[in-house]
Amino acid sequence: MVRFPAFCFLILCFLVLSISVQAQHMSGVIFDDQDNAPLQSAVILNKRTGNSALSDQKGMYRLHVKYGDTLSVSLVSYKPVTFTVKDSKQEFVRNIYLSPESDMLDAFVVSNLTPYQRDSLARKNLYGAALNREWVSGGAAVFSPMTALAQQFSRKAKQRRRFQLNYNSWENQRFIESRYTPELVATVVPLRGDTLSSFINTYPIEADFARAATDLELKMWIKYNYLEWEKNPKVIKLDGFKTEDK
Repeated sequence: MVRFPAFCFLILCFLVLSISVQAQHMSGVIFDDQDNAPLQSAVILNKRTGNSALSDQKGMYRLHVKYGDTLSVSLVSYKPVTFTVKDSKQEFVRNIYLSPESDMLDAFVVSNLTPYQRDSLARKNLYGAALNREWVSGGAAVFSPMTALAQQFSRKAKQRRRFQLNYNSWENQRFIESRYTPELVATVVPLRGDTLSSFINTYPIEADFARAATDLELKMWIKYNYLEWEKNPKVIKLDGFKTEDK
């Protein structure tokens, strides 16, 4: 029988332990420290790796970290928070509380701008460094082949590119939500509550249409789709029971 050398066993244990220490994930919830409301779209950045995570609708986040990493948490209209991951198991389940910054948007308060536009300007200012870094591709790669090649092997460059693409998607969704609102739909069609939400989910709109359409065109589009809705109301769920909207 082949004996497994003791020193090999020790090395294997060391490697397993090292990997377990390295491959940790911090998770928790981002809260407003004034009313304890969960905060969506907060950016949690690991400054060592450049990895970032975004809190979901319930304020929950999850990010790869290890002991000694420095994390920053930022959200438009809130004071940023920075902290170091300590050598403690409890550190990997951490709720984070952000304080509102009432003066943060003062520089962006411009007359005739909508709340969405002011917030969008603030977000671009907050994430400007990452958004302004160009991703060389297409025809530009012909003139900067070394830069284009380096990007393909740079972990941070690819992470930054993913953030740029995700950012555009988030901005489009926020703009849609700023125009195609339950309040607007309720002024056009006789739907309320879960049925109204179901209608909006059944008939989503594209970002290009949301940007180009006038208020009248948007209301006409809602009315047209409501006529289709009346022909075949969708089944919705209320408190776990299926009901058909009539």
